[in-house]
Amino acid sequence: MRVGAAVFLLAASTAALAEINISGYLKSFVVAQDELDNPAFQFDKIYQSQNSARIMLDGFSGRITWQLHYELSPVFVSKSLAVELPTFNVVGDNYRLTDPDTNLLDDDNKNQLYQNLDRLNFQVQMDAGDLTIGRQAISFGSARIINPTDIFLPFDVRTFNTEYRNGVDALRFQRPWGDLGEIDIGIVLGEDAKRENSAAFLQLRTNHNGADYHLALIEFADQQLTGFGLQTAIWDLGFWLEAAYVNGDKDYLRLSTGVDYSFSENTFAQIEYHYNGAGSDDHNDYLASLGSTPYQRGGVFLLGENYIMPSFTVRLSALWFVATQAIYNLDDNSAFLAISAEYNIAENFYVDFGYYHFSGDDFSLTETGLPDFQSEYGPNPDTLFTSIRYYF
Repeated sequence: MRVGAAVFLLAASTAALAEINISGYLKSFVVAQDELDNPAFQFDKIYQSQNSARIMLDGFSGRITWQLHYELSPVFVSKSLAVELPTFNVVGDNYRLTDPDTNLLDDDNKNQLYQNLDRLNFQVQMDAGDLTIGRQAISFGSARIINPTDIFLPFDVRTFNTEYRNGVDALRFQRPWGDLGEIDIGIVLGEDAKRENSAAFLQLRTNHNGADYHLALIEFADQQLTGFGLQTAIWDLGFWLEAAYVNGDKDYLRLSTGVDYSFSENTFAQIEYHYNGAGSDDHNDYLASLGSTPYQRGGVFLLGENYIMPSFTVRLSALWFVATQAIYNLDDNSAFLAISAEYNIAENFYVDFGYYHFSGDDFSLTETGLPDFQSEYGPNPDTLFTSIRYYF
């Protein structure tokens, strides 16, 4: 790995003098997926075991810090599948200069062992700001659920393990601006550092009269993104607005806005509306959209145009936490409902329970025999899962 190897050597040279923190987690998800029976796909019930072990090394030496995070994920499936699991995130080569093979087993094996070298960076803290080189997490936006300005490997909403954002290979400089603001500028390198695979960005964040403002300029895949974000309070409501306009080979607008409210210290609700100009209000266009630039390079994964996304969370006690979230596609009347509960067994040890329910019209076949979406969420099988998580 070109950038990564250089970062690792620099980090290793200071390791003897650095304070090194070692942490990580072990996670295991046991999943039962309902049967599929439509003209395009027929599957009996499928059982999965999704497991992840993450080790994180963080070093500190004066004004120099470095990170090395590695994750190994064995995934066991009861039946071979012709499609990827939407609940498991397989990190591809988007916005990574190069990478070790993600899949350590044969591609046709129903059980897989995935690896992810997720952080490998070196940071110099200077009076003018912080310079970070290597694989790191970069995030954009102010919305709560869907961030229109975020193009760097966002998670599908159905994915289970989303605790850590996927790292990208970048050269990044961050400088404080005023008391609460920041100037953030960088270059993100994709496969072989080719321009069509890479990106450049500028973020400006500031606060004025209690409101947080965010401006983003990103160039990627011959596209130019201009984004704006706002977070503030309206009476007792939290309010956010985030919008991004992309022009180039394909022009489109994406926007998210919403409010949240705390009914008590243990009860919280929010609702977000999302407009996805890269999608379509006609389900017949869904399959063709998947190969377009917004879906391949622009971080878009929703297929429709208009969405309502409410959520509600309750802390029942110091140990129990329950949450519900729904995503409703207003164009094709399909929906995704997630219900989950978390129980804190002991210090750093948690158990989760959850259920995914999908509604909407199912797959059909075109005249040429290709799968045809009748709705975005209707073809998905209901899913029941439980997990255990341990942090060290």
